[in-house]
Amino acid sequence: MDQDALLFEQTTMAAFKTCANKAVIAGTRIGDTARFADTDSCVAEALSQIEPAYQKALTSLQNNGTARRCLQTYYSNWTALMKSLPELQTKPPSSVLLTANGGERRLNQYWQFVVSAR
Repeated sequence: MDQDALLFEQTTMAAFKTCANKAVIAGTRIGDTARFADTDSCVAEALSQIEPAYQKALTSLQNNGTARRCLQTYYSNWTALMKSLPELQTKPPSSVLLTANGGERRLNQYWQFVVSAR
């Protein structure tokens, strides 16, 4: 697997786990009016920082159309999942964990498509 693509996958998963943890914590701090700011800022920062890594990974896969399409699907799903985290933090922590774990499994499945296309 290409190093740029691997770095992209590692970076996206780390960002997702970090922000998902913040969403779980926010759900446990009932009454704290600033409890959602951590998740919101985590998601905004992750979305802005991942784009360059995504473009680099896409470029590294330019000779493999199937892998590029799989990477695009992975990125699209990662982005949607990240954008859903601020909404999730209003739910009970167990619900956030279930959604986050399911999201992580789906991302891992999408990543396997990228790997197998290489």
